[in-house]
Amino acid sequence: MMTKPIVSKDFNLEDIRKIREYNSLRHVQMTPREIIEDTRKGAAKILERLQQSEKASV
Repeated sequence: MMTKPIVSKDFNLEDIRKIREYNSLRHVQMTPREIIEDTRKGAAKILERLQQSEKASV
């Protein structure tokens, strides 16, 4: 069973490796179109968090 990687507070190179490996395993059964859509969904969530963070810091 594949579980989400746990990243450290420092977010170092090892964390990036864990995330890449996790995504590689998730994407192995997907079509290129599905991979792109999955990536866009993740990027939209991150963009939303960044925008909320910017609003909170103003």
